[in-house]
Amino acid sequence: MKFSLTFVALVSTALFAVVHAAPAPLCDGELCSEVAARDLGDVAFEDLAVRASKAKAKAPAKAPAKASKKSSGSQKANISQGILNAQKKQGNRVDARKKKSANNKKVVQTAGGQIKKDVNAARDKARAKGKPLTNAQVDKKKAGAANRAISKAQKANKAAKTAKYNAAKKTPQQKKDRKAAQTARRAERRKTGAAAPANAVSKKQKVSKQQKHAVKQRFQSAKTKLGKTQGLPGRKASISVGKEKTDGRAVRQATFNSYLHSKTPIGRNPINKQPKQFNNRPYSATHKDRTIAGKKPLPQNGKEYPIKNNSPNGFTGQGSVGALRAVTYKKGGKNHVKVMGHDASRGTDPNDHYVATREVEEFDLE
Repeated sequence: MKFSLTFVALVSTALFAVVHAAPAPLCDGELCSEVAARDLGDVAFEDLAVRASKAKAKAPAKAPAKASKKSSGSQKANISQGILNAQKKQGNRVDARKKKSANNKKVVQTAGGQIKKDVNAARDKARAKGKPLTNAQVDKKKAGAANRAISKAQKANKAAKTAKYNAAKKTPQQKKDRKAAQTARRAERRKTGAAAPANAVSKKQKVSKQQKHAVKQRFQSAKTKLGKTQGLPGRKASISVGKEKTDGRAVRQATFNSYLHSKTPIGRNPINKQPKQFNNRPYSATHKDRTIAGKKPLPQNGKEYPIKNNSPNGFTGQGSVGALRAVTYKKGGKNHVKVMGHDASRGTDPNDHYVATREVEEFDLE
């Protein structure tokens, strides 16, 4: 049992005063000072015991540990959905840039006559001054006229959108009617006890900070693995298996996606989600190409992922998967990738897989 320093000092002072008091009286054969000190100590111990029991009763009970609301399965599903959402945003940005570029090109083509007229006027003006324009100056004039045409089209587009927005605005009477309708609906909910739409329970699963961090880690991990993968083609490489063709960029994207979705495969078909195990079955012993007869297409088993051409982020669980696959496997402790596909012209079994061949690559800075 613990005592405060103040309490100990008081007890010591009281005992000293009693013991040194003169004369020392006797109480039933004992010094009265000893009897008083013993009684004072008993009272103090009883008082401290009572205080301790009261403090213990007032102390709040510890709250039990909260059970996890989500299972590991739902957490994995949320992380996988977070990855797909991030890829969708990336794809939307690329598509927006492509759309903007196509629109600008169309504007320049439409204003081609005016651009040519402006450039010719600039040439005539420079020639009249005795300083003809060089080819570089003519190109600069063309680019300037094209930019002015694009800027003019953008301003016209913005003005049209503003007019459309203003036309869709509600009039004062419409605003008043809307407010009255809201008040009536609120009164009806009070009568029936129904919840307001803003307070309704959302069915959408929220992504926690931990899950957002996990999504970020998945992207970083996939990027690291891609950088260490051997056998990656250059981005501008032309790759083919039979009649099917692709480029190096699409192969790299498929390899990255294979690493990205390896923990939670994606796809609408539950039995055919990607990435999946590659069927590395050996060729027939009677194959007409004796160099591969009886052998497996790859030295090790691995996982395959669809290659999707002309896509900003590759296959993301929807749409067709195409004919070619990027197959990743480990050999000698390192990751490797090969492009595989079917080629009926090389054998009798149309289900056989063959390693792709590369054409001469253009110069490409990695």
